[in-house]
Amino acid sequence: MSGQGHEHQHLAAPGPGPETDPVEAALDRLRAGGHRVTEARRAVLEVLATGEGHPSADELSARVQDRHPGIHRATIYRTVDRLTILGVVTHVHIGGGATAYHLAPGEPSREHLHAICSSCGRIIDLPGDLLDPVTTWLATAADFTLAPAHVALSGVCGTCRA
Repeated sequence: MSGQGHEHQHLAAPGPGPETDPVEAALDRLRAGGHRVTEARRAVLEVLATGEGHPSADELSARVQDRHPGIHRATIYRTVDRLTILGVVTHVHIGGGATAYHLAPGEPSREHLHAICSSCGRIIDLPGDLLDPVTTWLATAADFTLAPAHVALSGVCGTCRA
């Protein structure tokens, strides 16, 4: 998996409305919040918009530097952290202490969940409402607020089970 990211499969329902450029949509959200659009921010967003899996911070940094060699690695890490805080980039903990990144949806209704194969590392995007019954049950029965979008469900994919 080194340098290649995790294999990625989408099972989440597509969002409503016409397709817009995800980089420009993210930049518009930054501008609307009064935040600067820097070369590093644009570069990170462009790499994440390629849809090539859910890269780790190291993989994301390498991809950005491949496209923009003048952007320093430390700047990329700071940019990813800042874009995450600003809600333009989101992350998911995929086990073993690893974190993977992707563009945040433009609207909360487009948030999706993740499942990861514990054998091959393939990440599958799942519909955001998949765990709604569990979230509701935890809220009422255990007074617990679940935030499932930041943690991947673990299991074994059909290919690895075969």
